[in-house]
Amino acid sequence: MGVIFILMEKKMFFTNAIVYKFKGKMEFFEDGFQAALQQDKFKPCGAQQLSTFGWANALGKHGKELAHFSGSSILICARNEEKLLPPAVVNEMLAAKVEQIELEEARPVLRKEKNELKENIIHTLLPQAFVKSSYTHAFIDIKAGLIVVNAASFNKAEQVLAMLRKSLGSLPVVPFFGNYDLDLFLTTWLKDFEAGVFFEIGSDAVLVEPDDNAATVKVTHHELNCDEVKAHLESAKRVTSLQLKFNDRVTFNLNNDGAIKKIGYSDVLKEENADIPKEDMPVKLDADFILISSELVEVITNIEIALQGAE
Repeated sequence: MGVIFILMEKKMFFTNAIVYKFKGKMEFFEDGFQAALQQDKFKPCGAQQLSTFGWANALGKHGKELAHFSGSSILICARNEEKLLPPAVVNEMLAAKVEQIELEEARPVLRKEKNELKENIIHTLLPQAFVKSSYTHAFIDIKAGLIVVNAASFNKAEQVLAMLRKSLGSLPVVPFFGNYDLDLFLTTWLKDFEAGVFFEIGSDAVLVEPDDNAATVKVTHHELNCDEVKAHLESAKRVTSLQLKFNDRVTFNLNNDGAIKKIGYSDVLKEENADIPKEDMPVKLDADFILISSELVEVITNIEIALQGAE
């Protein structure tokens, strides 16, 4: 089985996690895995390309491989590069061109011609456009059987999974929490102010009316075991997001779509590898990777235990 964690920033201490699981047992061998990723290695945007997406060095400038193998875990990194063309600039140039044609030729410019003009403007501007890069780290833990994505949305996570599927040839995964009605669990946990043995209720929650109106109440940095919140629960509002605390080391918001967001780490956890000197940055990155991946696997495993215990 395997776990993939996809991060949305360079740091190992990522802040979002969207979880998937493998449908069956998976095996990955380093030589073949590295070769598979090489097929889709990142290449910078060409003169007329709006964006490119591919695999970059897993440890950035501190490594040379697209995949970093560490024990039963594999760290990878996807890089996205896109050219920035401000819509206001394009639209201003388009409006000027349309006005020129209408004045010189005394005729209206129809939609099809406007679209062609816009494409020509973009084509002209692309070589001069600013370039923006973003990085998405991912790791696979062969033993755990999960895939976790540090993304704010499933769409962003699926972009990375799609490329990994293309590189490997297949990637049989399903959403980890797909079989759970998380609305029901989150609402019950907040009502009972109890979320299993390993978790404490935090101070953030989102409650939504169960009708077409969908009136929403957001509570942040507030005692949730209070009369005000209880009144909302008694009015049949359902909980769509709830902050949980795990072993005084990790806090996070669990959303009803299965996304884990706003992950925070205790100072004790963040400083665990602080004694590793900067001169040994590859060693520190590897240690941080092992630390955070194992911590998140434990969090996710225990969320499932809490869900199963509440059924």
